[in-house]
Amino acid sequence: MKTRYLVRIPLLALVLVACRAHPQLTSQPTPRPDDKVVPTTPVRPTPTESPLPQPAMSPLSPLPTPADVVSVAAVAYLAAELDLPPDKVTILSSEPVQWSDTSLGCPQPGMMYAQVITPGYHFVLEAEGKEYQVHTDQTGNTIVICTPTSEKWDGPEAAFQSLRTHLIQMYPGFGLAQQTEWVSQDITTAGTTGSSTWSWRSGEWTIEMTFPSVPEPAYESVLFHGRAGTVWRGTMDADGQVNPVYEPPSLSFSVGACDQSITPDSAPEWEDIEITLQDGAVHLKQNLSYVCCAEIEVAVGQDGDVIRVIETNVGEVCRCMCGYPITVRLSDLPVGTYAVEVWGVQFFDAHALELLGSAEVAIP
Repeated sequence: MKTRYLVRIPLLALVLVACRAHPQLTSQPTPRPDDKVVPTTPVRPTPTESPLPQPAMSPLSPLPTPADVVSVAAVAYLAAELDLPPDKVTILSSEPVQWSDTSLGCPQPGMMYAQVITPGYHFVLEAEGKEYQVHTDQTGNTIVICTPTSEKWDGPEAAFQSLRTHLIQMYPGFGLAQQTEWVSQDITTAGTTGSSTWSWRSGEWTIEMTFPSVPEPAYESVLFHGRAGTVWRGTMDADGQVNPVYEPPSLSFSVGACDQSITPDSAPEWEDIEITLQDGAVHLKQNLSYVCCAEIEVAVGQDGDVIRVIETNVGEVCRCMCGYPITVRLSDLPVGTYAVEVWGVQFFDAHALELLGSAEVAIP
């Protein structure tokens, strides 16, 4: 009996081997050397399905998207600032943003930022029951925490510093960066209720701001010069957004190389300002006699129908003099009649602004 069983078992094995040696004929692709072997049972797609494997079928996890990388960095940054583990920080919302400059929407007093569009993200995070506005660049390498409004403006001084920083960045030709010591004063009119007005003065420049005590206030603000007059009016929201009352005209200018052939004796005859209207734009052609180591910066301000061109030396001063050919173009002005004034050239407290020329132009 044992012998018969031993004979039948090998015969059965041969039958099974023979069955495996003749599978059903099906169309199978010829494997290539570079084909990846996926250790799962292959699924033949129907003609309407994509031949590419679905994400759930791949044994590899997909790489994180840039937003995932940045969100992890934002959470880690806030957690570190609050001395909390990252799992205690929750993402309430996130959205891509084109920041107007490298401050990422959170300019800090006294800081200068490059005026370039900076792609990034705006996150609203929550930790210990409190919300935080976290702004980042596109990579997550630069992250800032925007303090809530109620804490950001700790009195008028913080709001003033933010507005001053904005004006320095947007209008370098005003020369506000040269004014380092500002004296504040509460100039609220006696008997006024519901708001207060403060002024900050440095040299001949003054910034005034009115602070209403209503929800979501807009701080009315004005920048003016003791000689030139008002060059900017606008408002600043409680979140730091600055909006001018008069959108200044588009400005382009060029300052030629210092012409040392223009001597102090010949300068009075050479100096000149010509203001004309060409193709709907104001063109200014100026011959300026000034110190030969200067770097002239130009800005334009507006108050109603008065346009003031301000020239500031942001370089140095020296004993030699020369001539600078300057051209200025002001475009995108609404229809109307304007008085155009040219004021220059200021340098800290050493050189004061003076009216160099003016003209009236009519934009048809």
